[in-house]
Amino acid sequence: MKTGKFLLTAFFIFTFFSAAHSQTSQNFDSGLKAAKSSGKMIVLDIYSDSDNWSKKMDAEVLSSSKVQSALGGFVFIRLNIDDGKNYSYNGKTYASSDLAKIFGGTGYPSFSFMNPDGSIIKFKYNGDEVLNISGYISEGDFIEMLDFFSSKKYKDTDLSTVFTN
Repeated sequence: MKTGKFLLTAFFIFTFFSAAHSQTSQNFDSGLKAAKSSGKMIVLDIYSDSDNWSKKMDAEVLSSSKVQSALGGFVFIRLNIDDGKNYSYNGKTYASSDLAKIFGGTGYPSFSFMNPDGSIIKFKYNGDEVLNISGYISEGDFIEMLDFFSSKKYKDTDLSTVFTN
């Protein structure tokens, strides 16, 4: 009986964490559909399997429970420029590496933000209008960045002014 309860509990815990993880990271096409149907803003993570900063970001920041919780208010799409897959955007088909260029992703990792309809959000960073922010971002700054976009501060505030870490 105890073994049965343990197995049942373990099953529910595994199912919960698996569902939570699968809901926070999607491929480009399914993520766009999910954003449209949910009305959630999109965080687009453009990364490379061969890039050490992308690996560090995955291991130290994106895997953090605090970051995972903050991402819950978004549709989180990961775009691997090395996967060689094709995705649809604005009625055209692009290879993953070409799609990354549309979002300004030339350094990795890069993070772009999109409205639920898939349109790119332009924002100010260090006084310049940009489509993304590139490079490793600490856990605290990443959470602040997510709050910056979810609270729509990007409309009138430069992102560089909100980072404290």
